[in-house]
Amino acid sequence: MARELTTGKAQAVTPEDFNARVKRLLADKPDPRKAETTRKNFKTTKPAPRV
Repeated sequence: MARELTTGKAQAVTPEDFNARVKRLLADKPDPRKAETTRKNFKTTKPAPRV
């Protein structure tokens, strides 16, 4: 799967190689779909008018 860069030029990556690399990168990260939703507290007060 790993390719040696012998020419110094960019080489094409197959979709299978790309997917395998992404899976390895994301293997130890938590699933974003399971993240808890945070509560957002927005203040709706208007600033005091300038005189």
